[in-house]
Amino acid sequence: MDNVTHTLISILVAETVHRSVPPSAVLSDRARRGVAITVMAVGGNLPDVDIAYTGWAATTTDYLLHHRGHTHTIVGALGLSVVMFAGVWLWWRFRKVEPRRADLGLLAALALLGPLLHIGLDFTNSYGVHPFWPVDNRWHYGDAVFIVEPLLWACAAALLFVVPSRVMRILIGLAVVTAVGASWFSGLVPPSLAIVLTLLTVGLAALGRFASARTALGAGVAAWLVLTAMFVVTSRTAESRVEALLVERFPQARTLDVVLTPMPANPVCRDVIAVQRVGDEYVVRRAFHSLAPGWMSADRCSRSYPSRGSETTAPLTPIAQASTDEVAWRGELTVPVALLGSLAGEYCAVDALLQFARVPWAAREGDGWVVGDLRYDQEAGLGLAEVAVGPGRDECPRLPAPWTPPRESLLNSGR
Repeated sequence: MDNVTHTLISILVAETVHRSVPPSAVLSDRARRGVAITVMAVGGNLPDVDIAYTGWAATTTDYLLHHRGHTHTIVGALGLSVVMFAGVWLWWRFRKVEPRRADLGLLAALALLGPLLHIGLDFTNSYGVHPFWPVDNRWHYGDAVFIVEPLLWACAAALLFVVPSRVMRILIGLAVVTAVGASWFSGLVPPSLAIVLTLLTVGLAALGRFASARTALGAGVAAWLVLTAMFVVTSRTAESRVEALLVERFPQARTLDVVLTPMPANPVCRDVIAVQRVGDEYVVRRAFHSLAPGWMSADRCSRSYPSRGSETTAPLTPIAQASTDEVAWRGELTVPVALLGSLAGEYCAVDALLQFARVPWAAREGDGWVVGDLRYDQEAGLGLAEVAVGPGRDECPRLPAPWTPPRESLLNSGR
């Protein structure tokens, strides 16, 4: 999830909690609000501190493996919460503030909630997290919410007339206006859904202006939770429908995974990647799916998402199936099952990448190979999740990672 979303949702939760608990016997209303918002906003972004050491490592595979790495686990969240708690406690000591037990309890709860909320929001999209390390090193995917979701930005409109800080109101206003503007002018959101987003924004802002602060904040939190639940439910419905279509269209294939990426502000359209196995062959198939084909066809879904263009590094070939209003097929790639495991055993760059790649693929390039993750293949040349290996080419990562490869069963076939 993007950091603007993390920040806006964290502030929304912080202001709601601040207004929902009894006043402090020591801290002023302003001081306690400042602590609550600061701790939640910082904690809601702090797990992304992993970018510091992935930047030092300076390889693509290090970034992929360690962004959303150890700091995006429950153990990491506990460590980060202790750091934040200690920082505020030391600040109070410096300012000669003697907090009561209730103040310390609230601080501890918010310090823990911020990082955990970050992990929860990140879980909702298709990048993946592994929150239960070191007990469980597998990746877990929500496949429900787009990584930059303007509807969640709109939920912060409830804060526009509630938070007392003018600077904060201006910044929140800019974010909300950006979400509405992007929905109308980016070409990614159908006009009907842009209207829904605009009405949601105006409605929450009006509640903040004319209703009580608690009512407005409750509505903002409820909107965030209901919207997230809507995306989860529609994603699971789409997943069931896609799996049924795969059985119908490709009866000889065994489906290993279905990757769903929703469109922004759109619970109807999804980019779909099917990971399948047919005997000794590994097959990935890309398509677009519509939950409401009578209103918005799958082909229209694909045209409203320009970042999923026709050019890819992976040499996809046409799928021998007719597209319908419900599903628009975009291409497939088939490789021997044993190939990925063989390449992982030969090249450490491939071995590391496959600890991240949920939809791995491989193709010949000259005297070597290009290996990547089809989820992030959006251009003709090497991209974020692709490595080129061959004689004299093998960029090994600097930082080892303990994560279980998403396609571990396939890799074991080639070792």
